[in-house]
Amino acid sequence: MIVTFDLDDTLYPEETFVRSGFRAVARALHERWGTPEDQAFAVMWDSLQAHGRGTQFDDVVEAFGLRRRQSVRDLVNTYRHHRPSIALPEESRQVLEALSPRPLYVVTDGHKVVQQSKIDALGLRPYLRHAYITHRYGIHHRKPSVHVFELLMRREQARPEDVVYIGDDPSKDFRALRPLGVRTVRVTTGRHARVAVPAAEDAERTVASISEVPALVEAME
Repeated sequence: MIVTFDLDDTLYPEETFVRSGFRAVARALHERWGTPEDQAFAVMWDSLQAHGRGTQFDDVVEAFGLRRRQSVRDLVNTYRHHRPSIALPEESRQVLEALSPRPLYVVTDGHKVVQQSKIDALGLRPYLRHAYITHRYGIHHRKPSVHVFELLMRREQARPEDVVYIGDDPSKDFRALRPLGVRTVRVTTGRHARVAVPAAEDAERTVASISEVPALVEAME
């Protein structure tokens, strides 16, 4: 069986990347304007917890009175292009090693530079035949589009039922794959753990930990 993983909150906790990016932004603000690094980080983190994603960089420049001096676009670029301080959890490493006789892939949405830097920082390349970053093929091919899965199956000369996809976000990860016949597994980790969707749009199987995946794949084969 061909085993395909989502990246964020499936193979590693995405929160660690967000923290790393906020640290890079806070450091950049300190170096340019002398703002207290820990305080700048705290403003962004508190904003994220209170309001969700989208306004963190606006909030930090507002908090320090930098709006006219510091472009939010510059902070976005710092966040996207920083070298991530993240690590692959040992649990995920063991899963990849256990499954490694099989073809392994990653399929992930997101900014292509950001997602590639995550893959590199996590040390995933030795385990993978390829990582499909959907935005490289046009934003209209992000999940739930099955475009890159069709490319993967063509590459492997495989049928849909020969592929299993492990992801965490039921709003997009599984609903277009199941009608094709691709096997699907949901890992209830990260910020989508409690998201509820109709059964037909959710994964075929659900597990609480990625450590359960190798046994489940064996059972599917």
